[in-house]
Amino acid sequence: MGIIETLSTKHLNACISISNDLFGINYHDKVYFETTIEQKQGIVLIIETKVIGFLTFKVISPECSIKTYGIDINESAGHIDAICVASSFQRKGYGSHLIRKAISILERDYSSIYTLAWEYKGVINLEKILNKYEFHNVNHFGFSWKKECENNVFNCPAKENICICSGIVYKLNLKKNNDC
Repeated sequence: MGIIETLSTKHLNACISISNDLFGINYHDKVYFETTIEQKQGIVLIIETKVIGFLTFKVISPECSIKTYGIDINESAGHIDAICVASSFQRKGYGSHLIRKAISILERDYSSIYTLAWEYKGVINLEKILNKYEFHNVNHFGFSWKKECENNVFNCPAKENICICSGIVYKLNLKKNNDC
């Protein structure tokens, strides 16, 4: 299933290339990845010597939850910021491999993990894989990246004349309450 490593500078160009192909040019820029590397908040999946995917994560504080998710959370949570698998390697279990690893990292410190998926023409991009890991939809966040998309901050591959992708917030509860 490949090797998972911590994201480092040697993976930078491959991750930028994968992100550009999937999310559009400049959605994740060099500074984004450099910050992720510095904070040790990313992993990559390598097949032979080629990076075929990455996953970035961070912490969301209660103070930032309304801006990030449109909902108020009462404690810091893990957040899967991006999951990307190169197009030619999709639907082969590699995304699942990355998510399993991210869950194992984040469950050490948090009781829940959140992520944003996008909906395009009625299809939610990560719905099947998130459901597989028991994430559940907790909020339809609307067009959270509309301003950046329409101002061409990044070159969205799905953009038509206007931004048409809306955000869906998913949550995974990690630690079960064992009270009687």
